Formats: sequence, structure tokens, C-alpha cells
Amino acid sequence: MVLALVIGVGLLFAASWLLWPTRAQEQALALLTAPVPEPQGRNAFADVWLLRYDLTPAERVRITADDVERFNRRGAPAFGADGTVAAETPGFASVAEGRYPVERLQDPDRVLCESTGVDCLDKVRAKPEQVRAVLDAHKGLLRRTRDALENSDYLGMPFRLTYETPFAIAAMSDGMRLMRTDAAQAFMQGDHDGGLTRACRAADAWRRWMREPDLLIDLMMGDAALSGWLDLQGEMLASLPADVSLPAACASLRDPPSLDERSFCRVVRREFEFTRSLIELAGDGAVMQPGEPGWLTSLAYRKDATLAMMAETRAWYCGGSVRRELLADQRVSERASPGPWRLECAANWFGCQLVAMEYPGMTGYLHRLQDQRARSNLMATLLWLRERPRNGLPLAERVKARPIALRQGRDIQVVGGRLRVALFEQRKAAYWELMVPAELH
Repeated sequence: MVLALVIGVGLLFAASWLLWPTRAQEQALALLTAPVPEPQGRNAFADVWLLRYDLTPAERVRITADDVERFNRRGAPAFGADGTVAAETPGFASVAEGRYPVERLQDPDRVLCESTGVDCLDKVRAKPEQVRAVLDAHKGLLRRTRDALENSDYLGMPFRLTYETPFAIAAMSDGMRLMRTDAAQAFMQGDHDGGLTRACRAADAWRRWMREPDLLIDLMMGDAALSGWLDLQGEMLASLPADVSLPAACASLRDPPSLDERSFCRVVRREFEFTRSLIELAGDGAVMQPGEPGWLTSLAYRKDATLAMMAETRAWYCGGSVRRELLADQRVSERASPGPWRLECAANWFGCQLVAMEYPGMTGYLHRLQDQRARSNLMATLLWLRERPRNGLPLAERVKARPIALRQGRDIQVVGGRLRVALFEQRKAAYWELMVPAELH
């Protein structure tokens, strides 16, 4: 019986070793490791990477090229026997640090609008003098943020992707607070066209960046920024009469939202570069079982098979079922994590544990993108209502009569003088709403 058991385990192990990775997994790996095409147009990376420095365009290009070259030849530290990084290395910094003055936002009383959220106009109204002082003190950062955002086509990362890659887009947070507050201040001072124009141009720029996003953090910051600008635009429109015409910069608000279902697949492919760098760094997987010899770990971990399994899991987001749900604005289905008691795990137990962490993976991010599309559709519906006569019909009836292009997707409800749409991602709110001017009720 013992001999039969040993033979049976050996056969299972051999089958697991020989039959995996499957052809489907290898094809998924080929898809995710193929070079991702560079978007066309102007890359904002140099401007964003050095956003806090007041430099000429030529200086930004030169310093960024130097930084990219230094980072991409930088050696990655290895893991030690205890599963930690063998030698601590200092974080990567631009050569501009220490050579040029750096501008950091000083707002101790938090009088500026946050990059997301509502009530921006109320915040500016409450402390106008303090708001004006902070904006005046940071005119340079405000100008550079606006230029970086509005005068470029995309944000692409030229650094190789590893666990220590610095994210340039993080520098945009302070500048976005300045931009939102500046737009709100102009509006509150009576320059309604100026405030709306700044808000609409910023939203258009973020939409442009999100057409071909690079990394997941870029996509999520873009989603948060767009939500914040739509909130501010909704506040502005709610305080204006319905017959006030909008500035030309806001024309895109009227357009039915589009969704390129391939954009998220691009992010998935780029993010897989992070995964691959970590798997490669871990080598034979000794960090999975610190202190054990490599040959023992290799009995329960296969690097190549693990990568292929992870690729198959991630490639699902580029597949037909997700694409159909995105285009139909149906909530992208979440997947249950597979159990470890599978034949392919017999020779790759640790690899299966790593792959199990991929479920449900990025589904929540997709829900947020679907919600962004619904918000844009709701805003376009509000503007359509503003530009159409009432004809004696109730508001709910007029909403139902909107053009077919605005009826693609989830339902719009009329609740208490507001337009409301249900959200798929409900950690912060179950609905998103826009106030309808009283004369349109």
C-alpha cells in the first residue's frame, strides 16, 4: 500500500510537471509579455516627474533623460535567505533634487478643495481670503500642473517596472487641489464662464489621458480626478439658471460617453510587468520557504508555470466576456478563487497559492471605470434637459425621452429634483446624483 501510494504521488507529480503550463496559459503569457505600443502624441512624463521644479522645457527633457537612464541601469537588490531584501538601497531621486528649489504645497489649514469630493464651492466661499493667499503663493505649481495636464496627450512611464519604480503621477495630487480651488474661486467671484471653462478643460484632459492609460495607479487617479471635476461641474450648474449657455470648452460634456474596452487590457499588460519582475527577483522561490534549500522549495514551486498561470488569470480581463459586459454596461462578473486541490498544483503548491491571490483581482477597478462612464452619461443627460423645452411633460418623462445614445447603459432615476444613477462600486456611495434646476422640474 505504501509503495502504491508513493507511485501514485509520483505519477501525480509527474503529470503536474509535464502537462502544465498548458497551451492556453502559454498563449496568455505571450499576450501579456508582448511589447505594449507607445501611444501617439506628447508624453507628459517629463513635466509630471519634475512638476515641483520651476525648469525650462529643455531642462526638464535633459534631466528626465538622465534620470531614466540612471534608473534603468540600476541593479535590483536580491532576496536574502530570510525572505527579505538582502541589502537596503536608498529610494530613487531625480538629479534635480538638491540642485533646484523644490515647491511643496503649504496649506496647513486645508482651505483648498480636495482632489475629490463635493462642496468645493462652499469651501471656497467659507474662507475666501485664505484661499486666495494659498493660490497666490503657489502660482508656479498651479501653472505647471495645468500645462502638464492640458498640453499633452498621455502619461507614459519610461522607467522599467519593478517593485521600486517611483510613480510620477503622485506629484499631481497637490496641483489638482490647486486647479480645483482656482476654478471654484473664479466661479464664486462671478466669472462663471472662466470657472466652468477651467473645470471642463481639466476634465477633457483627464479623459484624454485615460484613453490609453499606462499603469493602474494612473487609471485610478484619473478616475478619481474625473469624478472630482464632474462633482464640481455639477455644483456650478446647480447654481446657474437653466437658460445660461455654457462656454465652448464644455461642449464635450454633451457627448454620450464612450468606452474603449481595450484600455483596461493595456493596463493589465503593463501591470504584468510588475508581477514578472517580482517573480524573476524571487528566483527559484526560496523566499516562499525561508531557510530551506533550493532543491526542496523547487518541489513545490515552479517559476515559469506560476507566471503562466498568473498570465492566464490576468488575460481574462482582455477576453470576450469582459469586453461584452463593458460595452453593455453590465456589472463585470467577479470570479471565485479556484481551490488548491488541482492537478496542476501538485508540482507547484506555492505557485497556486500566489495565483489564488489574483481573484477577484482587478474586477473592482473595472466597476469604477464603468461608474465613470455612467457619471458622464448622467451629466450629458442633464445638459440635454437644459437645452430642451419642457413641453408640459414631467421631468421623469423627459428623461425617458432622451436620445438613444444617452440610453445606452443603466437607468437614470429622478428622485427629489435630482438625477440619480446607481453605482457598481459602492464602498463610498450607492448612487451618484446631479441637481436639476428648479425651472426644469
